[in-house]
Formats: sequence, C-alpha cells, structure tokens
Amino acid sequence: MKPSKLLFASLAAAGLAAAATPALADTCKDVKFKVTNNHFEGREIEIRQVKYFNPHTGNTHTEDVKNLVCKHGATCMTDGDNLANAKNVDLNSIQVVFKYREHDGGWSKEFQTQKFVPAYRKCTEGKTYGPIVVTDSAG
Repeated sequence: MKPSKLLFASLAAAGLAAAATPALADTCKDVKFKVTNNHFEGREIEIRQVKYFNPHTGNTHTEDVKNLVCKHGATCMTDGDNLANAKNVDLNSIQVVFKYREHDGGWSKEFQTQKFVPAYRKCTEGKTYGPIVVTDSAG
C-alpha cells in the first residue's frame, strides 16, 4: 500500500474510533447542594458526601464535601464543588450521605437520603441543587 493511502486509512480509522467514543464534558464549577434537616428524631446531622447519577458517564459519582453540621429544622448549603465531566449534563438521583448525632454525643454510622430528582437537572456554573430533605436514617 502506498504511504499516502496508509496514512489516509490510519486517519479514517482514528476518526471512526473518536466518533464512537463519547466526548467528556468539562468541569461544572461551584456547584452547591442545599439540605434541609427534618430528621425524624430531631437529631443534628453532619453532611459528609453527595452522590449523583451522571447519564453522560453512565455512573454514580460521589463527591466529598467539607463536613457540615446542620441543626434540626435548618436548611444548610455545601460549599461550592467542582464536578468533573458534568458541565451542561443533566444530573439525576442526587443523594446526601450523612451521620446523625447520637444521644451520647457521638456520631452514628453513615446513612444516605432517598434519591432526589431536581426539576431542572442541567449542571451549570454556580448551580444550587435542592433542597434535599433528610427525614430518617434508613441506610
């Protein structure tokens, strides 16, 4: 095969491979999650992580957040986080991972909320999702 035909065939194959691989989105910056603490026993909670399903990657992602203590009845907000491969992607099934304050003053094991599906899912810079409501400790 002539070098020019070989080069063309290689470039065509590379183009087909690139077309078959979905492009990754950019980082969705400064995303916040609003959480309302309605724990059924009136407990203080500590927000530890946020999980969300990204249909662009086909995976559930876990984002560590700065541990945030939220009093019962309060609505608290996480600091802004940068979510990789999520810019302009519809995020679904958001869950908050939390612990609650036990009677002895220590923290419980980790639990997660029911799945929250936002009305407007597209991740954009500065977006706030929620409120995601903590009602019980069903893990």
